Amino acid sequence: MQTLEFDDLRWLNLLWAVLLVAAVGVYGFWQRRRALRMFTSPNLLGRLTAPVGWARPLTRLVLVVLCLTALVAAIIGPRWGQREQAVVRRGIDVMVLLDVSRSMLARDIAPNRLERAKLSIREDLLPVLGGDRIGLITFAGVPTLKCPLTHDYGFFRLVLEDISSKSSPRGGTLIGDAIRKADDAFHDSLDTHKVVLLITDGEDHESYPLEAAVNLWNDLEVPIVTVALGDEREGARIPIRTERGEEYLEYEGQTVWSRANFDDLRRIAQVSDLNAFVPVGTRNFDLGEIYRERIVPAIEYKERTEIERVPLPSRYHMFATAALVLLLIDSFLRDGPRRADTLHVISGNKEEAA
Repeated sequence: MQTLEFDDLRWLNLLWAVLLVAAVGVYGFWQRRRALRMFTSPNLLGRLTAPVGWARPLTRLVLVVLCLTALVAAIIGPRWGQREQAVVRRGIDVMVLLDVSRSMLARDIAPNRLERAKLSIREDLLPVLGGDRIGLITFAGVPTLKCPLTHDYGFFRLVLEDISSKSSPRGGTLIGDAIRKADDAFHDSLDTHKVVLLITDGEDHESYPLEAAVNLWNDLEVPIVTVALGDEREGARIPIRTERGEEYLEYEGQTVWSRANFDDLRRIAQVSDLNAFVPVGTRNFDLGEIYRERIVPAIEYKERTEIERVPLPSRYHMFATAALVLLLIDSFLRDGPRRADTLHVISGNKEEAA
């Protein structure tokens, strides 16, 4: 039995608008007939106007409602069925640790540190994974496993899209706790090559990240690739939204300037044999290039080909075509009587007048 899935069921709320259109159409036709009956007597109404029944207007209304319903079905993106494809896997598991603290809102990298990191993960890193699994842990004051290790890059993209500085329930920056969270997540994966990709500006509030990195390496021999974002010298102010508009974060009456801490991130990377520290700073960067040139060559992996069943793309075009066909049919119909009926009534009235 094929599983029916949808891209975004939130658009089903548009069906309330379709129901409203149907109700307004029925009410409008009823009001039209009521107004004609109030205008003159039933006997005289047949002499003044051509007969108009319920069938044709209701048919047009049904066509419009079906057309709108088909458009809603196209918008929610229904999908069913699967296809098989050959996937070459290297057996590498990548756990991304993404800093979502308020310091990542600094704009020394456009548009800000956090959004630039998300963009590079989505546009640079995912296309080069080639079947490797990826997971996501966000952290500020509390680390949270947002996406376990998965081959489903589409699901990962949806999770990544919703990440913001509000993704952590508590403020602060606890890099060490995030590394320990990755250690727990990796214990569920066996017989794979594991790597942690830490993306942060390096500010830490005494969570002992170096000790956590040492324990991760001694326990599972997992290297940590540290990607350091932000200005290390002058830093940048942290914008926040208030009732007065956008302002900058202050502490004890002084504007806070967030400076990147490259030293701690360098020492974290040096714990493993990989020793991969990437001082991005305020420059442009490509996580796909970092993964392809710094991580993959350092891992002794064996490629294997697997047959994977993947869902087919959205079938929205079928419903969009149906909506177009219904709209074309509606355009050939008229609410009034057929021309022959109109001529018959007019000729009959002339004969009676003569």
